[in-house]
Amino acid sequence: VWECGLLEKFPILSAKVWAFLERTQILSTECSQSTPAYQYESCDSRDKFYRHVSKGGWPFSTSAHGWPISDCTGEGLKGVLALMDSPIVMDGVKRGILKDIEPRRLYDAVNVILTLQNEDGGWATYENNRGFGWYEELNPSEVFGDIMIDYSYVECSMASLTALADFHEKYPDHRTNEITFAIKRGAEFMKSIQRKDGSWYGSWACCFCYGCWFGIEGLIKSGESASSPAIQKCCQYLLSQQRANGGWGEDFTSCYDKDYAANGMQSYGDDGSGVVNTAWALMALSAAKCNDVEAVRKGVRYLMSRQLDCGDWPQEGIAGVFNRACGITYTAYRNVFPIWALGRCVATYGDNIDKDPCIKELE
Repeated sequence: VWECGLLEKFPILSAKVWAFLERTQILSTECSQSTPAYQYESCDSRDKFYRHVSKGGWPFSTSAHGWPISDCTGEGLKGVLALMDSPIVMDGVKRGILKDIEPRRLYDAVNVILTLQNEDGGWATYENNRGFGWYEELNPSEVFGDIMIDYSYVECSMASLTALADFHEKYPDHRTNEITFAIKRGAEFMKSIQRKDGSWYGSWACCFCYGCWFGIEGLIKSGESASSPAIQKCCQYLLSQQRANGGWGEDFTSCYDKDYAANGMQSYGDDGSGVVNTAWALMALSAAKCNDVEAVRKGVRYLMSRQLDCGDWPQEGIAGVFNRACGITYTAYRNVFPIWALGRCVATYGDNIDKDPCIKELE
């Protein structure tokens, strides 16, 4: 909605999102600061109990969850910054209808993100990397992989560094050197984990289309040129995976094989394609302003053709995953990402997205 400049067309939605973000920021509201949990946020208590700073972060759930997560904090911060562009939301704050989110609370969120950056330049999920890969030899789980330490991920790194970049645009004088250096290190980390074929492995969804979206968007937001080898190689990778029907598709095998599913979303998809994977691929390509407009056009048409009469998109195969072997069905994905992708493609390519190349040839 924000990317397409439609905030004013959805005033109630915008106000509700603002209210949600305001009340879920950890240990930042008057109510949360009156709880016993706030007493343990002091430096002495955190040192005693080996706890990372929590105040200012956003969790995976409500504020009662209490544990800040890097990407949730990044996306929460970006959401607040985006809604600050809404005159309706800001008027609601001014009139006291909506609670204010003061700059100090944004500074707290930035502090959480900066302190969660790992030595390798990336960001993990809940905590900094405090161990070594060989710890996995002691993994007692029969189900989960890569769980003994918290690793840096392309998804968490993109969410964190793009939040810092958006914050820096609105507050250029706050911790300027630290923020610009953190963004630079984050971009270098993301380049370092790009695979030789140009892709990024996604750890929290199925899988490569997802990882490529985070990789491209993170680099673009950090200042990387869309014509850079890293971006162009990833675009070519995605284009090579587009299916005949215009869509993209992967299934759970991409996650545990760490290789793109040869048959796409063979089960519970549409001739190997899926709406969620297609949306992720289109978001990556449009973020990179991919020159192959026809490929983007085919993807857009595929998404449009799969929309149901009720406005929803069909529920297909599992799209979410964590720790390589646990699949999750996030039912909102089938609607959120196609809408987002279509909006971004229109915002990026404008009327070109509707032009038929055959008509152009006749002209």
